Amino acid sequence: MTGIQTQSTPPSVGSFRGIIIGCTVFICGEIFGFVIEKGRVFEPSVVVDQMSMKRFVMLKMFLSAVISGMFCMSVLSMLPFTRQKFLSARQTLVNDLQGKGYMTVMLGGFILGIGMALGGTCPGVVFAQLGTGTQNAVYTLLGTLAGALLYGVLEPTLMSLTKPNKPVKYQFIFHVLGSPYHTSAIPVAAILSVIVFTLEIAYPWDTEDSESTSMWEASSWPPFFTGLIVGSLEVPLILIVGGLLGASSSYCTVTAQVLITDKMKQKVPYLVKFKSGLSNWWQVVFVVAAIHGASLSSQLSGTSGTIEGQSALMSFSGGVLIIVGARLAEGCTSGHGISGMGLLNSLSIATIMSMFIGGMLSARCIQMLT
Repeated sequence: MTGIQTQSTPPSVGSFRGIIIGCTVFICGEIFGFVIEKGRVFEPSVVVDQMSMKRFVMLKMFLSAVISGMFCMSVLSMLPFTRQKFLSARQTLVNDLQGKGYMTVMLGGFILGIGMALGGTCPGVVFAQLGTGTQNAVYTLLGTLAGALLYGVLEPTLMSLTKPNKPVKYQFIFHVLGSPYHTSAIPVAAILSVIVFTLEIAYPWDTEDSESTSMWEASSWPPFFTGLIVGSLEVPLILIVGGLLGASSSYCTVTAQVLITDKMKQKVPYLVKFKSGLSNWWQVVFVVAAIHGASLSSQLSGTSGTIEGQSALMSFSGGVLIIVGARLAEGCTSGHGISGMGLLNSLSIATIMSMFIGGMLSARCIQMLT
């Protein structure tokens, strides 16, 4: 759920800009993977327990990331020398959601939530699971790639069934209110901060790392702290890359590489647009770096290869569903959740609400059947 608008530049300038973008993306991916591991939200049990409403580590980190993103983007929207960058990045979200309506994104979010409850993961978290050696993470990855291919085949049918009769008139809540972005975002961030604070009082974060020699060797950091770091990644991505935080389209880019013949391309035209281009590949660099960042963090804390995963079948099935859902909604927990909700996008808010509903209902059904 990210993109880059490139301009025609001389080869030397374009090459230098590509190097800067690549380095920025790689560093952001490293930080993302490292922090996701420290926040423990990559653990399948943490994701499943969140959907079962048993633990709130994931929700506290998620909301903290939204808060941080809102604050950072509010500042970018107000400063004269960063405002245009902010508006350009925000436009990528609008462009990505063209042709999507509330029925489309809510159905996608619901399917995404089911996949999260089954596999104990989400699109951005899969790579942290790979880096930490989480049990059956490879099956999850295979499921996500199969899900990207499946959605590519089903996309024309799904879109014809859910495409709205007319485009959404107001995508952003602050447009409805007739006010600048920051005047709505900052109060919302304050309200979400109260919610996180309340959750922390009711369900306090604890750790067994009181004897750790350093914070880098600790197996976990407070979820509100890790969330703030993740949300702040919006700044370099907006200013240097020209996009927003997201992960789900990277699966489409990787899967599209198998489309070699014209016959294959005709069967899955949706994936063809992901086959090449900087706007597609930078997200792949991001998630590959996230694998290394998560691996580094787990090695420092001595937890690499110790995390139990879901069964192979549930991991694979969950992987398929999270990508089918995320692609139908045109975004995942990072793209819609942190970036979209941070921008007060109404379609993103509807997606995340549906995601939690689908996840909680699925988690309840799984509990009843087991």
